[in-house]
Amino acid sequence: MDWFGGGTMLIKRIQPIEDENKTVASIAQARIRAAILDGILPPGTRIDQNQLAKDLNTSLVPVREALKKLEGEGFVQIIPRRGAFVSQASLRDMEDLYFARSILEGQAGYHAAPNLTDEQVDQLALLHDQMGTALEAHDYAEFTRLNRDFHFIIYEMAGSTYLTNMITTLWDLAERYRYRYVFFKDQANVIQAEHKAILDASRARDAKALRESIIYHMNQTLHGIRSFTEQEMRKKG
Repeated sequence: MDWFGGGTMLIKRIQPIEDENKTVASIAQARIRAAILDGILPPGTRIDQNQLAKDLNTSLVPVREALKKLEGEGFVQIIPRRGAFVSQASLRDMEDLYFARSILEGQAGYHAAPNLTDEQVDQLALLHDQMGTALEAHDYAEFTRLNRDFHFIIYEMAGSTYLTNMITTLWDLAERYRYRYVFFKDQANVIQAEHKAILDASRARDAKALRESIIYHMNQTLHGIRSFTEQEMRKKG
């Protein structure tokens, strides 16, 4: 750590990053996460780290670092002497995740309501229309992007960086189920009605209605995921 200064004052200077492995590890982390979300690496799969390093055109060091970070996010499970595995989804995990999301996102909506501007409400209305178009076109990747933008316009207006960061973490964890539970294919109208309730509450700046509409939306989403999961379990059983 270097110090420099003029006169009697010393200023601590930040050292530049010399090890590029950290940058490579971050890229590897994003690529592996995407492979899990897209189903290229299915749940329960043992991850061949050597093959992964070869596919990513990198060494084992950043791959191992990436997997450790993904374990912290819940995407990967590392078992000593056995290796790394893509995490298995479970009903209990989903219910716990959506329980936490409903509390945080509901409260964020409650505190955001009075802070929403007319411009932001107009943007929410536009996104709502665009989500409907994406669902009609069966463009679920576009819907997912628009859906995230829609919700986070609201959450960020709660004015809490910590709250937004926690919601972001849980939102990313919920994406683990996207590639397995495309339950909204036949529920476009239902989903859009739920988003319309959120939009209406935002337009009215009704804090309680916004909180309740968000919580209801979370619960209905969980219900859809649970129903799909139970159907799949019955098929396998």
